[in-house]
Amino acid sequence: MQDAGPDDELTPAERRLFAALPREREPGRLLEERTVHALRQRGALEPPGRRLRFPAAWVGSAVAASLALFASGVAVGQWMGARSTEQVVARVQAENSRQAALLVQQTGSAYVHALGQLARIADTAQPAHAAQAREVAVRGLRSAADELVRIAPDDPVASGILAGYDRARASAPARPDSAAQRKVVWF
Repeated sequence: MQDAGPDDELTPAERRLFAALPREREPGRLLEERTVHALRQRGALEPPGRRLRFPAAWVGSAVAASLALFASGVAVGQWMGARSTEQVVARVQAENSRQAALLVQQTGSAYVHALGQLARIADTAQPAHAAQAREVAVRGLRSAADELVRIAPDDPVASGILAGYDRARASAPARPDSAAQRKVVWF
């Protein structure tokens, strides 16, 4: 004979009611609170409202370190920018100096070439035209010597040219003052 279980004693209506009961049950709020309380007492959970806190000295030090890092970054950036700007300016000045020297060389060559042409045609040209061309050449040389003395004040060549020009001017016969001449303009 088999042992009669609790199901054997139930009527079919009771069996249906028993089968309709839920297989799981939601624990109550009290059970959850007791479980959480027990876990906190054992150190498995932190108490509510307790967060990771830093001492004020740490926070102040962190803020100071971040400001120092930022300021040093700005200073290094400005220094590097200024250094690269200085390099660019130096390159531009070197390029400008090179171009200026090249221009002076070209202009000087053109001046010497023009003087050579003047010397070739001086014998065949009209005396007034030859004198005018000579005057223009001398004034150009005087202007060039003035600029050279401004660039290099101790240059003996430029000083000699200016001294020779002044001696020639002092020994030249006096010309009538053009400002003293009366000019009449007719309408």
